[in-house]
Amino acid sequence: MKKNLFLLTTLALALVVSSCKQNGKTNGAEGTNDSTAVADTLAAEEENLNKDYNTTDAKTFGFNGCVAKVVTTTYMATLEGDKLVKGEKSNRTDSLTTFDEKGRVTLDSYANPYVYDADGKFIKGRSKESKMTRDKEGRIISYSNRENANHWEGYDYTFEYDKQGRIKSIEWGGWEEGESYALTYKDDQLYPSSMHIDGQACADIYKTDIRYKYTKFDEKGNWTAREMYFDIMQTTEEYEGNENPSKDYSKEYYIQERAITYY
Repeated sequence: MKKNLFLLTTLALALVVSSCKQNGKTNGAEGTNDSTAVADTLAAEEENLNKDYNTTDAKTFGFNGCVAKVVTTTYMATLEGDKLVKGEKSNRTDSLTTFDEKGRVTLDSYANPYVYDADGKFIKGRSKESKMTRDKEGRIISYSNRENANHWEGYDYTFEYDKQGRIKSIEWGGWEEGESYALTYKDDQLYPSSMHIDGQACADIYKTDIRYKYTKFDEKGNWTAREMYFDIMQTTEEYEGNENPSKDYSKEYYIQERAITYY
């Protein structure tokens, strides 16, 4: 089964934030302003949290801030003139990305789980046979999933970064299938402006160019809505007797929306 950027796995992450109100008298005043006290308390809590939250993994996957959970929903769209119109929810499955309170990724957007021990060391993915490596900057450079001894049930990811620490390429490989992603960015943006995909599943070969148009952002500068323009080419592998396989070209349009929860 072909794997892509829209894979879904289920994981629940509970976030509890507590605040307190303080009352008192200073310099003859009747008392402190409750809203000011709450704001100061929350600011102090956030500052303490930020000291513990390492943003390396969040930045790796294109997020600003202390992100806890991101739910991405994809909708089909139609092009009417120069505008995309949102349609029904797509059969391209939703994506869930989660991070723990230390900023370590626990589930990435490619449906890879990460489990750590009490010291923060990676100990397993889907199984204890899974492996993950990081570079000297702490960024994830490879993820290998092995559920059992059957090599055709495993897959591998490798990530490369540009000078600004953004993912510039991804290689994914499984049994008789694989994909290569090349991401491009505009200026200093954390999110890609386009992506090219080369893929193969058995004898089927496909190339996809995706152009992104971002339409909504939150206060942290993370996008919460974007349009996606797909140009797709599909063909079959050349072999004896089929040296000039036909090529099929198509266009697809999608709109994605993200709900982001922060610590």
